[in-house]
Parts: sequence; C-alpha cells; structure tokens
Amino acid sequence: MGLNTYFDRKHLEAHYATTEDYRQRSDSWETLAKNSISQWYAEQLKDLTFTEVLDAGAGLGRFSDAVARSKDVNITAIDISPEMVQATRQRVETLPGNHRFIQSAIEEAPFEPEAFDLILANLVLHHVPDIKVAFEKLATLVQPGGHVALLTADFDWMSELNRLQDHALLTLGFPFDGPALTAPGTNSFCEANIMRFVPASLMLVKKPWFDGTMVFPDVDAVLNFYTRTLRYKNIAQQIGDDSLKQAARELIEKYCLQDGELKVSSSVYQYVFKKL
Repeated sequence: MGLNTYFDRKHLEAHYATTEDYRQRSDSWETLAKNSISQWYAEQLKDLTFTEVLDAGAGLGRFSDAVARSKDVNITAIDISPEMVQATRQRVETLPGNHRFIQSAIEEAPFEPEAFDLILANLVLHHVPDIKVAFEKLATLVQPGGHVALLTADFDWMSELNRLQDHALLTLGFPFDGPALTAPGTNSFCEANIMRFVPASLMLVKKPWFDGTMVFPDVDAVLNFYTRTLRYKNIAQQIGDDSLKQAARELIEKYCLQDGELKVSSSVYQYVFKKL
C-alpha cells in the first residue's frame, strides 16, 4: 500500500468517514504550535477584496470559519466526505452570510466558470488523482482579478514522524526499499514542486511561510497524533496488530531521552495566486 492510497477516492472516503482522527490532529496544529494557523491564514488575506468564497476540500471548516469571521462573505464549502461537509456546516452555517455545503470532489465541482472571487484549497491537492486537472478546475472557477489561496506542505512535512515510522518498520523486518517505506504523499504537491502544476492563468503574488512546529507534552501525546495519521493507518492495517505502534513508542521514548523534547515540524506555505 503506497502513494496511491493518498489519491484513491474510496480509500480517502473510508479514512475520513469519521471526523475524530482528523479533528484530533487538526486541533494539535492549533494548540501545540506557537501560533494559531487558522487566524494566521485569514490575516494573510485581509488586504484582498472578495465576497464569494469556495473552500475546496473544506475538511472540518477551520479555514472557512476563520475567513468568515474576518470579512463579510458567502462561503461555499465542498469535500468528498459527507462527514466533513457536515462538520463544516455545523461550524459555519450560523455565521453571517449565505453559505452552502456540498459533497463533491474538486474535479466535479458543480459550479459555473468564474463563480468565485476567492478559492481556498488547503492541504488537499496532494490527495487528488491528477493535480494539474484539479488545479486547472480551480482556476476556471475563480474570476479574473480574483485569487486562489492554498496551503501546501514544506518538503518532507512532519519529517520526524516519517523518520520514526521508517525506523520502526525496519526494526520490524520490512525491506528498506519496499513500498511501506514510500515517501509521504504530501511530497507529491509541496513547496519543492508546486510551481510545476500552476495553471497558466494564475500568477503568484505572495508566499508567506508558517512555522507550524508542534511541541508535544509527553510520549502519549505524540503517539496519539501519530497513530491517527493516514501513513500510519495504511501500514498498521496491513500488519493487523499493534506491533508498529509499540515499536514507535519505544523509538519516541528513545528520541525524547536523546533530545530532551518532543517536537514535530509541520511548516507550511500559503501560496496566493491572482487570476489574470
């Protein structure tokens, strides 16, 4: 089970069929980092003019909520997961504005061209089967002069957890060159290669960086976060027992003794493009 699981719609729908795992991780990005990422995100957009906002891959609605609280807007939120759509609805529908909540993939988004003056697409395009097709779809939906704002991971996002899992898998006898040790799916669309996918109709206007480094209070907190990740769950499901979790715990304890702290890098860039 390799990178294809990051793009397979049925697999993703199953992974996000309940919101609890993602909610736990998402809350950690807010509470364990130095600053709130959602507030920072909305602050970066304050100088733009927009009313009609599409949140593509809305997840729990964290960024829709932040944007809707910062300006008078109408939010349209889409996600392939009905549970995520409902979570966004619960978070946003009582805020001022005319808001819509629709289950849809980005490529199938049921809107007329140029229907929005701001599109959000945060940490989602590494999940789509064809990044260029999905990115081009977003470009067609934004008005000339409007903007597309997206968060994308730094290269080797959460590298400490990636290294932890690879180390644990090697101790369990997995081959070093096998599919279980595949690079994280976020590398398919990250700071290192994003510009290869940008549609010709979009021009980059800014690229602020957010230090999302999380500082965990104890070993259990790290383990709780790690075992809710897609990368862990893909392999643990194949193994069929808790051996990967136990191996990871032993390594986390070892790292903590060596380094004296429990940090996981989670830095992202906010790319803001203008439609020509």
